[in-house]
Parts: sequence; C-alpha cells; structure tokens
Amino acid sequence: MSHDLLDIYTDYLISQNQYATATGLSSLLDGRISHDKITRFLNNNQFNSKDLWQHIKPEIHRHQEEKGGVLIIDDSIEEKPYTDENEIVCWHFSHAQGRCVKGINLLSCLVRYHDIAFPIGYDIISKDQYFCDLKTKKEKRKSSITKNERFGLLIAQAVINQIKFDYILSDTISRK
Repeated sequence: MSHDLLDIYTDYLISQNQYATATGLSSLLDGRISHDKITRFLNNNQFNSKDLWQHIKPEIHRHQEEKGGVLIIDDSIEEKPYTDENEIVCWHFSHAQGRCVKGINLLSCLVRYHDIAFPIGYDIISKDQYFCDLKTKKEKRKSSITKNERFGLLIAQAVINQIKFDYILSDTISRK
C-alpha cells in the first residue's frame, strides 16, 4: 500500500493549487483513505534522492535514448515566511526576487528526452553552520557544502546511475 499511497500523494501535490493537507487529500478521495493514515505514512517515511531514483528508474530506462538527452539542474526556493527558522527553513538568496527570502532551498536534477522529463535526484540545502557576519554583527547560517559542490554531486550520481545525456543545463551559480 505504501507505494500506491506515495503515487496518490505525489499526484495530489502536483495537482493541488492551494494548500496541500492530509485532510484535503482524504476529503478528495471521499474518505477512502483517512487523513490519519496519510499523516502516519508521511511521518514514518524519510524519502530521499535514492528513493526517488528507485521509483523512477524503470520508467527512465523505457524512455532513455543513446543521444540527445539533457541533464537539467535547477534550484528553487519554497518560501516559508511564517515558519520558525531551522537548518532547512532559513534565509536563502532568491535570484528571482533579488533579495533573501525565508524558505526551503531545493536543488533538483531532471533528465529530458525530447518532450519527456524525469526527476532523477534532488538535494535540500541544509545550512548547518553558524557564523557572525562581521559587517552586520549578526549571527547567520551557512551550509558546510557549497551549492556548486551539491550540483557536482547530483551530476556524479547521474553518471553512476548510468543516465545517458549529451548536455547539462543549469542557471548561473552565484558565489554568494
């Protein structure tokens, strides 16, 4: 059931254009799956990039081509302005807004063959170190692994997983 529930929950997240909640999903399914079951499923599972790969691997192998594949690496910030700050939910520079915003910074890695794109990996930026900004005299957070290093790890994992691609596309990475 966990694999089916993962598919249902993923489809719900993709299609939801407002707040996604366990209660909302249960209601959408007319109570066939209780919100408690959804909540337990989410609380008892710690999904990571390896789980994503195991889930998507058969589908990629069905569509993979010898030439023309493109590896796409991007980062995005899911704003969380009202959430307490921690290692994951913290301040990140948003290139889209030209300023720092509080939220979750997610690096994603896709492979694209013609008009089909598959997620093959991701990494969540964790700012696990504190430092003092000498200019502002304020305590700030930084990651022990740079974003460039994380991008490199995603590319290396794609190579290890034998993903076939000709090019890598990515935004410009700032040195901030």
